[in-house]
Formats: sequence, structure tokens, C-alpha cells
Amino acid sequence: MFIFLLNYKKMIYFDNSSTNQKPNILFKSSINILQKKNFNLNKGNYNLLDKNLIFFKKIKFLLKYLIKCNFIEELIFFFNSTFSINFIFFNLINFININNEILISNKEHNSVFISLIKIFKYKKCKIIIFPTIKQNIFLNIICNYINEKIIFCIINQISNNFGIINKIKNILSICNYNNIISIVDITQSISSLNINIKKIKPNFLFFSLHKLYSLTGISILFLNINLLSKIKPLFVGGGSSLIFNYNILYKKFNEKFYFGTQNIYSLFSSYYSLKWFLSNKKFIFYINLYLKKKSFILFKKKKIFFTNIFLLKCKNIYNFNMFLDINKIIIRCDNLCNFMKNMFINKKNNCRISINFFNKLKEILKMKFLIFFFNFRIKNY
Repeated sequence: MFIFLLNYKKMIYFDNSSTNQKPNILFKSSINILQKKNFNLNKGNYNLLDKNLIFFKKIKFLLKYLIKCNFIEELIFFFNSTFSINFIFFNLINFININNEILISNKEHNSVFISLIKIFKYKKCKIIIFPTIKQNIFLNIICNYINEKIIFCIINQISNNFGIINKIKNILSICNYNNIISIVDITQSISSLNINIKKIKPNFLFFSLHKLYSLTGISILFLNINLLSKIKPLFVGGGSSLIFNYNILYKKFNEKFYFGTQNIYSLFSSYYSLKWFLSNKKFIFYINLYLKKKSFILFKKKKIFFTNIFLLKCKNIYNFNMFLDINKIIIRCDNLCNFMKNMFINKKNNCRISINFFNKLKEILKMKFLIFFFNFRIKNY
């Protein structure tokens, strides 16, 4: 099913939080797209192009079913999640005043923090990083920071490094009650949790398709329909705007955000992998839950609000990494993507293991045996 794992049969892949492996249907669909659907969007008026436009709408309806949003116009395709973050911040900068405050957790991704500091550097607004207790977010702590100066709040559903599942529904209900713009990162949770936008009600939400066993270079930005008219595109081109009497007029709804040639190859190929994921979703979730329970026992974790990501601490991380590499085990060591963890929690000696349904129990047992047989002192966070 997964060609990468078939080509490297002796390799154990434990870096699934970075990107998931691709199913066989994605490779077949990629060739099919180049052979039968290699036409640009909105650049003609012939029958094959009309079929491509219909196929483009079908992808949006598939994503609408996946995250359960109200309208397909609320979904915008971008290059990656980092571009989506920058797009949101560049539009929200017009709503910021000197006395405003931005609320953010200390478990956000590097790209969120760096973009936030870069864009709002000259606005002289406060960035409030609310603390966590044992990496858990508590509502009463957030409520202590809520005031009329807070203009928007940034939160992720699953931490990229710690694997802790945040209860974003309660957090977003607080934000909506206080008229705070909410920005939700579900990049890690989209492949492991059921997402229902109608229940959590965010203003902005984004994720990458390569986490859903698809190709890289495509991200999905959900934008509330009430904010669609207020948000302006960062870039313009032939596909996003029209010239009328030497004035630039934007196209309607979400068409104003699509400038130039779209990444049709990745986008159309992702349709088949998304369809495969939705048809096998229950099976994937069941196997992941089974592996998580067994891993909790092996690595002595007790908390149930963790996903299949484990952050470990090892004193001799260089030898540990080389040792695993020799034994053909792929994991992520030290080069992790959490800015606040590097600043305040622990700068070095970290190792992240992320498991997915195509991993086998004997692979987890092998890693457990190698760690303790060679006396590597491992500590769980």
C-alpha cells in the first residue's frame, strides 16, 4: 500500500508528525492527472477545462465533508500552512491598535511565533503567552488573561512536539463570547481526530494536505463567510482581479485569492488520497488507538489525552540518534519546531517519536528493546 515502506522494508519510520507516507493510489492518480487533466484553470472556454473546474469543485466538497463547514466558498487553497499563517496575520494587522493584545499558547509551532513577531513588530501591541501546567491548557488560566484589549487568540488542537490534545471547543466558546478572533491550527490533528467546524466555530482554521497522505505544497485555509468580504488578497494576478477603467476590481468570494497558475498537479492528485482517507478513516483511527494504548504501556505513559506523539529526553542524544540511524529507525532528534520549548522548557536532548497505523507493534517493541538493552536513559515529558 505504501511504496516508500515497500522500497525500504527494513526501515522503521517513526517521524509521521513531520509528514505521512503516501498510499499507492496517490502515485497512480498522479500519472492519471498528467495524462488526462493537465489543463490550467480559468484560462479558456472548452469542454475539458469545464470538466477540470467541476473536478476542482468536487475537491472542495470533499474537504467540506471532511471538516464539516457550511460553504465551499469558505475554503481557500494556498501553498503551505506557513503561507496561510502569514496571510492571516497580514490581514489582521489592519485591525490592530497600539493598546491591543494578542493571546497565544506556549506550544505553538515555530512558524506561528516567527510570523507573529515579524509582522507585528512595529505595531507596539502586546503578545501574551499564557502558561500551561504540565503542558496542559486550563480554561481558568486563559480566563485570567481575557480582557477587552485582546483582539485575537491563536491555538493549536494538537501540539507538534508534545502530542497533547487541547480542548479547543471550550476555548473557542470563550473567544466567541468575548468577540475575540480565533485562529486554530489543526495541522497535526486533521489525520487523527474528527473535525467539526460547525461545533467549534473558529474564525480562521488551517491545515496541510500532506498530513492527510497527500502531496506537499497545498494547504487549506478555512475563513468564516462573514469575514470573507473584509479580507483582501496579498497578491493579485490575472486570475484574481479584473481591470476596469484603469481600476483593479477583485473577483467575488474566494476567487480573488487565486492569482496566477494553480498547483493543479498536487491539488487534483490529493482528491484521490482524500477519498482513500475518508473511506478508511474508521480503520485508521482504530489501529492508531490500539497502537497508542500499547505504546502507553511500553513507554509508561498514563494520560489519555495524548495522541500518537511521544517526546522523550535523553542525556546523550547524539549517540542515541546515531544508534537509531544505524538500526534504520527514523525519528526526530533535537531539530524540533517549538519555539517556546527551546526558550524555556528544554533546549536540547529531545527526541520525538510519532506513530501511525502503518507502523507495526513489533517495530515499537524493537525500539523499546534497543533503548533499554543499551541502557539509554529515557525520560517521558
